[in-house]
Amino acid sequence: MSSDYRKGFWLTLAGVLAFTPDALLIRLTAVDPFTLACGRGLLAGIVLLLGYTFFVSGGILNALRRLGGWGVFFAGLQACASLTFYASFSYTSVANVLVIFACTPLLAAVFSRMLFGETVSRSTQIAILCVSGGLIIVASGSLESGQWIGDLLALVNAAILGLSFAVVRGRRQFNMIPAVVLGLLVAGVIGAFFAGFPEMGPQQWGALILGGSVLLPLAIALITIGPRYLPAPEAAMLGLLESVLGPFWVWLVIGENPGIRSIIGGVVVISVLFVHAIGRFRQEHGKTLLGS
Repeated sequence: MSSDYRKGFWLTLAGVLAFTPDALLIRLTAVDPFTLACGRGLLAGIVLLLGYTFFVSGGILNALRRLGGWGVFFAGLQACASLTFYASFSYTSVANVLVIFACTPLLAAVFSRMLFGETVSRSTQIAILCVSGGLIIVASGSLESGQWIGDLLALVNAAILGLSFAVVRGRRQFNMIPAVVLGLLVAGVIGAFFAGFPEMGPQQWGALILGGSVLLPLAIALITIGPRYLPAPEAAMLGLLESVLGPFWVWLVIGENPGIRSIIGGVVVISVLFVHAIGRFRQEHGKTLLGS
């Protein structure tokens, strides 16, 4: 098995699992989207900045210069992704946001093909189609509310994330963490101009700080590094776990029931991801044996 593939798989999976409680923390914070973008963006950006400065030599400004135009572009994607993600939660349900978020693999495959000419394997194409079937089951029970503004924002967010996966994979020789730091700080500054900054209780502060200073920087760092070693559609497919587990945590803690169709569709998605991952591991292992 390719060590790069194994590294990318586990890093991306760990990042996605760290992200799964994020929707719950957003709900528990219960503030306007610009306050969320400001607080979480600045917290996560500062934590990642300190971590990068401490663990990586050369300085973040030099790293941004080396990234050039792609770094600026990726930072812009990160800022837009943050703003659209938080805004979508204000206008539609968690299930709706995360179901639409699951379009990311399809969009990642398209962008990766368009920008970098990366071939999408037959097994990944089949898996994406099967996953889409599971998500149609989920959507049939969660997209009937008429909350089209939030759904549209979630779709825009999915497109931005798909493009981000493609850029990380296509420019995998670069570490995009400095661009992520810049994007989060930009989102935080933009949010500060429009935030309502309502009075918050201890639970809200706890959810904001836990999400912004711990889970968000950890998950973003892992998800930014992991796809450097995985095809973009496969990295994005692992991200589908958030679409299944995110609504589950919200239901478990605050009782926002995703419904039986979401549960059935979630089982389909997890099953397909598991089978696909096993198949890819065997394929990569076979390549290593042939090459040895």
